[in-house]
Amino acid sequence: MKKGQGTPPKQRTEFGILGLVATVIIAGVIGYTLEDATGYPFKTFGMMWWATAVFVAFLLGLLYYALFILPIPGNEGWAEGLRLLWRNYYAPPRRPEPRSRSGRRRGQTAVPPHLAHLPPSFISLRSGIARSHQVLALTKGTRFSRPAGPGFVVLYKGENVSQVIDLRRHTRSQHVKANTRDGIPVELDVFVLFRIWQEEPDLGPDSDVYPYDPEAVFLVNYAGSVEPGDNLRRWSGQVASQAAALLVTEIAQYSLEQLYQVDANGLGPLNEIRQRIQRNLERNDMLSGVEILSVGTGKLSLREDVAGQRLKQWQTHWQREIMLKQAAGNAEAERRIKRARARAQIEIIENITQNILAMHRDENINLTEVVTLRMIEAFEEAVTDASLQALIPQPVLTSMVDSSREMITWIEEQEDESS
Repeated sequence: MKKGQGTPPKQRTEFGILGLVATVIIAGVIGYTLEDATGYPFKTFGMMWWATAVFVAFLLGLLYYALFILPIPGNEGWAEGLRLLWRNYYAPPRRPEPRSRSGRRRGQTAVPPHLAHLPPSFISLRSGIARSHQVLALTKGTRFSRPAGPGFVVLYKGENVSQVIDLRRHTRSQHVKANTRDGIPVELDVFVLFRIWQEEPDLGPDSDVYPYDPEAVFLVNYAGSVEPGDNLRRWSGQVASQAAALLVTEIAQYSLEQLYQVDANGLGPLNEIRQRIQRNLERNDMLSGVEILSVGTGKLSLREDVAGQRLKQWQTHWQREIMLKQAAGNAEAERRIKRARARAQIEIIENITQNILAMHRDENINLTEVVTLRMIEAFEEAVTDASLQALIPQPVLTSMVDSSREMITWIEEQEDESS
């Protein structure tokens, strides 16, 4: 034996019903040989009395220990618990052979995976206590027997635990790669929140925390599938794969631009896709007995080359919008300039016309001088307009004003000479 390893403890011998029978026989023999105070032997009476006393003491002790390990008297399972204790004496469980620590570690892997979350008593005594969120799907051979749990559960003859079903909410996710309608590859994650179909909760103090539907347990027990490599996929592993397949189909109906569009509320096509996936999962026959609570998706991710190309398209789009806006602004400015010029010309013509009419009424006025003066005045008014000052350079305006003043001076000199 290596240093540091102690001697393995000896296995305790379990006599079971044989020990009880031997104890009763020994007590009967003792009672048979005893005598009373007068020396008269008890014989058969003493044997029966002592044997009965030992058996009654055994039953009383059994009931006493049952108070600590069995459910409250009157509940379902009290009789089953007593029968379980009696079976422990009638057919004691087989004890494993003592082995070293390394052997015990290797032996722990022999427990079936679907029973790893149950107490060891389900293997040794075929009974035990399931947690408040656990229900056992029991089968007899290939036929479904019944759902059992939570609480104290006893396996009947021929029953086996097919699987341990968790009644709590489950969340599963899967990474999805899909192509849009225009052939662009995208990647995103899909999340599904689900649970077993549950009945309406009872608010009573003794009600179950997770009141499940027995029919749902039967349905999900046969909802598994076999993957490549003979790996069994349970019902909880079916939901995410079904959602991923539906998401690939939905993504193929939209272009990349449509997937990125949102409305005034910030909702886009992905919100509609999630709702349709949830409805399709609820109608899926492979997920009968499963309640789909919600479906979510992650953020769309693109490859680097696709993201770069999309950025260039975005830049090109906005550059085109900027050029269109600038062209529209220039066209509007040109239109306003032409309109201002036309308005100025109309005003000049109207002023000249009014002066000509006034000249016909007064014969002493020189028509040429009047026309020239009115043209100069209209010209000065047009030059002082703010819109023209913004369009014509300042030196040109100054030269035009000086020329008009020279013409006015010359006309005044001609009038002085003629007078």
